[in-house]
Amino acid sequence: MEDIKFEKFEEQIFLNTVLIENLTDKEAGTGFLISKPKEKGLHEILLFSNKHVFWGKKDKDVVGIKKKLKLTFHKKEKDNTYKLGQVHSFIIDIDRNAKEYYFEHSNFNIDVACLNVSNLNNGDIKLNGPFLQLDSFINFKRNEIYAGMKVLFIGYPSLFYDKKNFLPVMRSGTIASIPSVDFNGEPSILLDAQVFPGSSGSPVFIFINNKYKLLGIISSSIQKGLDFVEIEVGKKEAIKKEKKNIPIQWIGLGLLFNSETIKEVYDFA
Repeated sequence: MEDIKFEKFEEQIFLNTVLIENLTDKEAGTGFLISKPKEKGLHEILLFSNKHVFWGKKDKDVVGIKKKLKLTFHKKEKDNTYKLGQVHSFIIDIDRNAKEYYFEHSNFNIDVACLNVSNLNNGDIKLNGPFLQLDSFINFKRNEIYAGMKVLFIGYPSLFYDKKNFLPVMRSGTIASIPSVDFNGEPSILLDAQVFPGSSGSPVFIFINNKYKLLGIISSSIQKGLDFVEIEVGKKEAIKKEKKNIPIQWIGLGLLFNSETIKEVYDFA
């Protein structure tokens, strides 16, 4: 098979994603990398995801906790190429109180956070992108986007991905709410898309004026409320009816926090 040059954005974004495994709680989600310029031509590397991906669903709002994470990045070779399946992983301990490398949105209800992973660079292992340059991906206005517009998002739904080549899964959908109206009063947009656990933290992109822009970050999938069904149980002489729960059903909708919330955390980091 011919080597892939990863020249198209639609290919590069596969390499920007990071599989985040919460080893403490045995959960997993998606992250993506943003480069933040600093003085003297240097930059910091920020890994964006949801609070509940870093800290676990049950502990996402608990202060003073610690977790063990496994982060898997795509590996860039010394000749600046990428080879399919070549990755490097780090197992790290994170502390909710470590304000030097962990940053989350100041609004308790906004499930957006990032880790500064610049210090993971060591020896022959370098985190060399491709990274998103945030300013060039959020320079659009809300009135340029509309309900029904196609979106792309990429990640590890239900921890499913191409394990041989270590490539995530790209999915598509459409905007299902009016983007200029905050959904349920939060800086959120509803998507008509198959969003499953594991997609949390996935970046969502739209195509405006022949360029991809960052619409936001997946935060949750929408599930149908539990239904009940009556079934007959027991032997003929003692048949009775019991109510049984129908398993959780996803209804093909997802929710994202918009790019403004990402920028607010970015500015603070």
